[in-house]
Amino acid sequence: MLSVIIPVSNEEKTIGAVLRQVERLRPKEIIVIVNGCRDHTLEVVRSHPVTCVVYPFVLGHDVGRAVGAGEASGEVLLFADGDIVVPAETLQSFANACYRGADIALNNANPFFRQSARLDAVAMATSYLNQMLSRPDLRCSSLSAVPHAMKQSAAAALGYESLMVPPKALAMAITNGLVVVQAESVNVFRRKPSPRIQELILGDHLEAIQYVQRVKKSDRMYFADQFRRRDVFPHVEKARFVSDRHVILPFGP
Repeated sequence: MLSVIIPVSNEEKTIGAVLRQVERLRPKEIIVIVNGCRDHTLEVVRSHPVTCVVYPFVLGHDVGRAVGAGEASGEVLLFADGDIVVPAETLQSFANACYRGADIALNNANPFFRQSARLDAVAMATSYLNQMLSRPDLRCSSLSAVPHAMKQSAAAALGYESLMVPPKALAMAITNGLVVVQAESVNVFRRKPSPRIQELILGDHLEAIQYVQRVKKSDRMYFADQFRRRDVFPHVEKARFVSDRHVILPFGP
C-alpha cells in the first residue's frame, strides 16, 4: 500500500542510512529520483532494492517529488529527503495518518517555532497563508517540509504537477475540502534556508495566494474590510474652514 519517494542530489553520505530506515517500513516500493549527481549517490542507491529514476541534471526536490508521485503505484505516498535520516517509527506515523483517513499528513513544524526569534520570512509566509486558508491551527506547517504523506487519490486529484509548488498544492487541497492534518514533528528546521531557497519558497507562497484569490474571486480572501468606509472618500468635498478651530468636510450627494 505504501510508496516512498526520495529525490536525491549529491547525497552519498546519507542516502544509505535513509534507505535503511525506509526499508524497515516494508513498503510496496521505494522510488528514488537521482538528479544532477556528481558523486557516488547513484552507486549507493543501486545497492538497495529500489526503483531508480535518473536525470543527469538537477531537478529540484519539489520537481523530483512530483516525478516520483507520478511513477508511484501505492495507495499512500510518503515523501522523504536523501539527506535527513528519520527513524522508521517516525516515518510510519505519517503513513498511518493517511491510513486513518487523512488525505495529507504534514510535518508538524510548530514546536520548533514557539520563540518569535525563530520566525524567519518563510515561517511567517507559511503562517500567513494558513491563516488566509482559515487553517490557523497549521501555523508554520507546510508541504514544503518533509517528511509528509498523502493518499495517491489526493495527489491524482490535485494533479501530480501541482506538487512542484508545495504551498500552492496545499492551498489547492484545503480549498477543495481535502482532509489535512499534522502528524509527527521532525526537526528539519535546524538550518535556515539559504537566500536562494528562501526566495524560491516565498515565490511559491505568492503563487499559492494568487491561486486562492482566483478561486475565491476576492482580493482579500477571508479577510473582511471592516470599519473602513472607502465609499465615503469619492464624495468628500474640499474642506471649508469655518474658523481656526473647526473644519467641515461635507458629504456630497
